[in-house]
Amino acid sequence: MFSQRDINNAVLDCEKQLAKTRMRLKKVQGLKLTSPTSNEEDSVVLRKKVRLKGFDDESNIGLSLGSGGGGTKKGRRSSLSNEVHEKIKDRIIRTFNLDAGRGLVMMRENGFGRTPEQTARFLLNTGGLNREMIGRALGMGRESLRLYAEGVEMEGLPFFICLRRFLGKFKLPGEAQQVDRVLEAFARAFCKVNPEAFAGGYSVVHGIAFAVVILNTDIHSQNLNKSKHIRMTKDQFIDNTRHMEGCSELSKEFLESIYDDISANEIVHQENKDDLHGNLFSDSVKEGWMKKKAPGIAVTSWRRRWFILTKNPPQLTYFEDEKTNDPKGYIPLVDVGIVKSTKHKKGLELFPENGGTLKSAKYLRGELVVGEHQIAELKAESVEESWSW
Repeated sequence: MFSQRDINNAVLDCEKQLAKTRMRLKKVQGLKLTSPTSNEEDSVVLRKKVRLKGFDDESNIGLSLGSGGGGTKKGRRSSLSNEVHEKIKDRIIRTFNLDAGRGLVMMRENGFGRTPEQTARFLLNTGGLNREMIGRALGMGRESLRLYAEGVEMEGLPFFICLRRFLGKFKLPGEAQQVDRVLEAFARAFCKVNPEAFAGGYSVVHGIAFAVVILNTDIHSQNLNKSKHIRMTKDQFIDNTRHMEGCSELSKEFLESIYDDISANEIVHQENKDDLHGNLFSDSVKEGWMKKKAPGIAVTSWRRRWFILTKNPPQLTYFEDEKTNDPKGYIPLVDVGIVKSTKHKKGLELFPENGGTLKSAKYLRGELVVGEHQIAELKAESVEESWSW
């Protein structure tokens, strides 16, 4: 049997070792190479910093990592790498959805977008990305835009199906020059896999696509005053399109079919309802303000936080506010029940369904601290909201 003194000494030794480890990490994180004259040297520093966050091999950064052997030291490292990889990816998604430019920078810094190929793949395949921000990002880079367009499946498909599929993945940027670049990229990608579709080549496809976007806006835009605005007629659309480069020989029947299709069905970008790729925040069930009580503290210690409820994983994540990128903490909801509070009309209580304690985690002075409590107390903004949660 160990005495209480032995246990206290062991705890003290662990704390000393932990403090030393933290000091060494801070020294390595502060490492600067002499004579930083190239981007290659800067990337060396970056890779060292990223590896400290949990990647067991720098070649794994930005890739899906294997789980490895769960019972081995290597397997545990790989599991940690997967967890860190997903947390970094989640933060990139949230940052990108607030500001496309900042999100692209974060992608490059963390290995998700160091090349145009990586950027295009991330924008095309990552669930949870805001469609408007994808459009802005595509307007910023020519090569990543080209690769993005080529990544959309179009081979052997009719022109109009391809255009709808392409434009359904994002919202076109606001500047006319950027819109023109995006549609040119679509035209080149379409003609690359369907070279016989139009005799005039990509310039014809580009012209038709531009005419379709103008028509779609003219007929369906909510910003136009419908009482004063006279929408484009079928004859006007045909005449306008035939005046575009290479489009003079397009048949009347073909252009009429496009006009009828657009009139009946607006081209809209798809929302994130189908983004079920395991990305945090991409399939949020509910978002909103609630107050969280610090466990074991007085009633006055309620803190107002922005909560996001997700089903994959089942979790409550809370932030300082709705625009903050970094979460304040998490409450996993596996085997967790919820009841209305008997103390407050707007209150909710989370509790472990199988007994024991309720797991949670929060960031305290930059470190993730795991907590265990009997219950977690929350307050919604109203009684109706509490029932909604």
